[in-house]
Amino acid sequence: MNKELFIKLLNTPSPSGFEYNIQKLLNEELAPYRDQLLTHHSYNCCHVLNPESNVKVLLLAHVDEIGLIIERVLDNGICKLTNIGSIRPEMYMGQHVNVVKFNDNEISYIPGVIGYTTNYEKGNIEVEELNLDLGFKSKEEALKHISIGDPVLYQNNVDFLENNLISSRALDNKISVFILTEVLKRLKGNTTNGVYVCPTVGEETTKRGAIFAAKMVNPTLSITLDVGSSSDVKYRNNENREVSLGDGPILTISSYGNHILHKMLKDTCLNHNIKHQTVLEISKTWTDFDEVYKQNDGIPSELISIPLRYMHSNVEVGSLDDVLYTIELLVEFIKGLTESDSFNRFEK
Repeated sequence: MNKELFIKLLNTPSPSGFEYNIQKLLNEELAPYRDQLLTHHSYNCCHVLNPESNVKVLLLAHVDEIGLIIERVLDNGICKLTNIGSIRPEMYMGQHVNVVKFNDNEISYIPGVIGYTTNYEKGNIEVEELNLDLGFKSKEEALKHISIGDPVLYQNNVDFLENNLISSRALDNKISVFILTEVLKRLKGNTTNGVYVCPTVGEETTKRGAIFAAKMVNPTLSITLDVGSSSDVKYRNNENREVSLGDGPILTISSYGNHILHKMLKDTCLNHNIKHQTVLEISKTWTDFDEVYKQNDGIPSELISIPLRYMHSNVEVGSLDDVLYTIELLVEFIKGLTESDSFNRFEK
């Protein structure tokens, strides 16, 4: 496992709408392993193996992360913020953050803090109540260094914990992006099926990347990797799901999902002794899966979730064991696909 690449992905800022730099990193990393690169003005990219194949497997994982963005600057130099994606405002109080400046191909940072508000004890903090303190004394001074529209992220904080766990901001969903890089590398020269690895943009805000990818590829089937339905709930009360870190990828039974594809993935796990788990998502999953399956008159689709604790915080926790299980599952599944496989039960 290339931990160096994993850490580099986690430390590369990619708030929704600012995904260019992480896509550039992935384009350079995967150049020796792909046969073709498809790009889009939205910053969507797709790394293709065996483009001549009639079997097209679309693998999606979003590269964008949640965060804040500077909306206005007060006369005293304090910045007011709004959200990028579904943040938890109370999580930001008392935290060290960076204003991220994207200048051409360069990234620079201005450190700051989000202090607590006078009514911090009330519990339900709104994003509009957060104050970004960069140390500036006035609005005029602040605007010499920052601009309206600059994103604000937690400062980098990758740590390796006991029991092969990793903690960082933005494991949602860079843990899945990293998995797909390893899948493409391991499939190079080991399958004749078409593999389309698409790190998608905008999942946390608009889901636009998944839509663009599906229309571009027109795949035989799609598999979305995310953490959206998979929080490790054993540390929480009043939850019915039984999923845990280290017990393998989570296969989703869903009204959106294709049941034949689900069974094939489950059988792959059983045939190769790969740990796996199952959840039900009868309605929306709030992931790219919700959009991609509806494209092109319906794409046979499945959602595989990576177990995660403390989602949408700066201390998200995942398992490197689950990373390895998921890589093995996808590699073995794709190697076993044939052109005669059908996902229409009426054709069986």
